[in-house]
Amino acid sequence: MMEPLEQPPIQQPLMESGHGFITFLETGSSIDFFGVFLQCRFDLALYQDSLFDTLSVHLPEEIRRACKKRKAEFLAGRYCAAQALKQLGFANVQVPIGPNRSPLWPTDISGSISHGGDIAICALTRGPLALGVDFELPIPTETAAEIKNTIVCTAEEIRFSQAGIAPEHWLTIAFSIKESLFKALYAKVQQYFDFLDAEILYIDPLAQKLTLTLTRDLCPDVRAGDLYHGIFQFQHNGVLTLIAPPH
Repeated sequence: MMEPLEQPPIQQPLMESGHGFITFLETGSSIDFFGVFLQCRFDLALYQDSLFDTLSVHLPEEIRRACKKRKAEFLAGRYCAAQALKQLGFANVQVPIGPNRSPLWPTDISGSISHGGDIAICALTRGPLALGVDFELPIPTETAAEIKNTIVCTAEEIRFSQAGIAPEHWLTIAFSIKESLFKALYAKVQQYFDFLDAEILYIDPLAQKLTLTLTRDLCPDVRAGDLYHGIFQFQHNGVLTLIAPPH
């Protein structure tokens, strides 16, 4: 069985840490991506509402009413987004919540935010491109048995087995890469679609790359048979996936 390889991130110095809430900020651990990719780790135990002001992140009313964990995740994700936008020349720019909770990016910027456990991630690039990022902690064995048939078809399960990826890893990879695909396509298709509306056709376990196709039309410009290319990595005790156009 192929074992996951930890690919250590590159830590960047923090100019502001929110009194320890943000413990470090990283660039993207050998991610093959032509945009800006940032990750941060946050400490839920140190969260307090005043950190939104400290880190210059707007606190929307719907988030203000949320539980502590949700507020901490939102803050860390938007902090990551703000730092990424600075690298593209956008200083002091907020990222509001758009329809169906998707982030609203500045004009001509495509982006995606994810968080899982104590990790938040943001990927950004210029132009109206299909871009999606996701980070997932391992799906527990019992949960995996319950949801497997809603995430992958039999052909996908066989492909992962043939690729030599351990059963305890592959469903998390499949779940995450399809979440990334949803984020990449939502702005164009403006509708929810099912995990089984996409199928993983090709898996390269050494290069940690995948190719997916759609199994039904989602809108006139996003059709069944369209191909999308993704990356997966094992890091921070979880799985990171990214859907981005080839460059």
